[in-house]
Order: sequence, then C-alpha cells, then structure tokens
Amino acid sequence: MPASYQAAAFDPTPRPAYPRLLLPIGLVGRGALGVVGYLGSAGVYAIVAARALFQRPESAASLRSEASEQIAWMTAMGLPIVGLIHISMGSFLAMQAYFGGTFVDGTGAVVGVGLLRNIAPLMSGMTLAGLLAARTVAELGRRARRGVASPSAERTPAGATVVPNPTIWSGWSDVDEGDDAPSAPAARPLEKGEKARLAAIRIVAAMVTGPILGIWGAAVGTVVGWMVARDLMGVSTNSFFHMFTEMIWPRDVVGLVLKGMIFAFFSALFAVKEGLRNADAAFDSARAGRVDAASLEAEFNARGVHACRAACLGLVSILVINSAWFMLFYHATAFGPTLLKTPGH
Repeated sequence: MPASYQAAAFDPTPRPAYPRLLLPIGLVGRGALGVVGYLGSAGVYAIVAARALFQRPESAASLRSEASEQIAWMTAMGLPIVGLIHISMGSFLAMQAYFGGTFVDGTGAVVGVGLLRNIAPLMSGMTLAGLLAARTVAELGRRARRGVASPSAERTPAGATVVPNPTIWSGWSDVDEGDDAPSAPAARPLEKGEKARLAAIRIVAAMVTGPILGIWGAAVGTVVGWMVARDLMGVSTNSFFHMFTEMIWPRDVVGLVLKGMIFAFFSALFAVKEGLRNADAAFDSARAGRVDAASLEAEFNARGVHACRAACLGLVSILVINSAWFMLFYHATAFGPTLLKTPGH
C-alpha cells in the first residue's frame, strides 16, 4: 500500500461528516427538527393534561379548588395590569377617531369595536402570557427544592422522613416555614401523574381567566374612550354608545371569549412545559448537593431563560392565532368594513 494511502488511513484528524458548504443546511435541518420536536412534546403535555382532568389522586385536593387558587392569583395580578393598559388603549382609539380623519360621531364604533374585535383579547392574552411565564416557571421550580435531603444522608425506606439539608434553603425566601420542619419528605422527582395534574390545573385556570381579562380590558377601554370623547371632543353619550351597538357583530363578542381561551391555553401550555423542565433541572441540582453560590446563581439564571422562552413562545402563538383568526373570519369573507364604505360605493 502506498505511503499516502497509509497516512490517510491512520490520520487521527477528525473530518466533517459532510462538506463545509452543506453546514448551513445541516444547521437549518437541526433547527427545524428541534422546533418540530419541541412542539410535539408540547402537544403531548396537552394530551396528558386533558387525561389528568378525569383522574384524581386519593390524597390530592379537588381540581376545582386547586384551579380556583390559580384563577385567584391570575385575576388579582392581571386585572390591574390589563386595566392600566386599556386606559391608554381606550383614550388612544378615541383620539385616533378624530385625528385620524374619521367622523367624530363614529368614535363609539372605533373604540368599542376595535377593543372587542382585536385589542382587548390581544393585549390581555399577552399580559397573561407574561404573568404565567414569570410565576409558573418559578413556582414549579420551587417544588423541586422542597424537602430535599442532604446528599450525605443515608437512604431511608419508602414513606420514611428525613431532615432536609438546611444549607439548601439559604437565600431562598419563597419557601414556606413548614418546609424546614423535621418531618419534611425526602427528595424525589415529580412523577408523570403529578406533572400532568399540575399542567391540567394551570391550563384550565388560564382558560377561565383569559376571557375574564379580555372582557375587563374591553370594558375599561370603552369607558375611558367614552369619557375622552365626551369631555374632549363633545361626543354625546347617546351618540357614542349608539354607534358602538350599531357596528358591533355577534362574532366580535364570541371572538373575545374564544380568543381569550385559546390565547390562554397556549400561553399556559408553554409556561407549564418550561416550568416542569426547570423543576427537573432544579431537582437534579439540589439532589446532587450543588448549593454553593455559583450553582444557585446558575440555577437562577436558567430559571430566567425558561421563563423568557415560555413568554416568547406564548406571544408568538398569540400573534399567529390572532392573524389566522382575522384571515378566517373577516378577511376571507364578504362582509367588508363595518364603519366606512370603500371608495366608489
């Protein structure tokens, strides 16, 4: 065998599996597969969460009571934020009806229909997506830190209790006082049934809260728009609400509720998925005894990445669904504009 062939046969230098010119195609392919795999796993979460609605563990509270707790914090945090957002939206639409060249008597239609048809469900859904991403990821990650035993502790039989490692809890202010009790359970990862139930509770609660926030936002924006139109532009109350009721369609009201539920579903789904991924990582870190400052800071930063990813995915899904909704129910039909006729008619 020639020396050149021998050198090529025993060359230890690693070679790419495909030519360098095809590297961008490989990156695009891996990215596409990653997106498909992520969305597929999110779909699996939705399926197992739906199944968990009809399965209740013996020691668990009722789905209604647990979902009510989630609805309580979502509405308590969402109502003031959504209200403040729609104060600006209502006043902006009222002023836009005048300065945008629309006749002043149509202000009620511009404000009310615009809020019901698009702005209220869109802004409320985005607000809920941010709240879910911020709180759900942190809440599920905290669950993995509860009752974690010291790595040096001896293994105990099933059902036995151990004293948690106190150093694990240093610097964690969101842990209940009862977690430091000697009877805290030994560390264990979240089981599949637990994950499904946690997902189901939060998704159901979000789907209930979404329309509530949308209706609240539309109401606040409409009232503020009416006040601006009355006090600054001299539009009478009767004229404002008459145009509003004349131009509104039943599909606008139905769309407010349905879009609120759909937006909330996808926002909660991505928040739960990222939260459970963060919970698994937090459990592995705590179980391994990584309690130094650098490890805790890295875990905190990872939690922020999970929350940011959940928020971004929720917002993207809202934008896509909102565009598809208008293409399907408004643009693809022959109903046309609801306030002004097109030129030539």
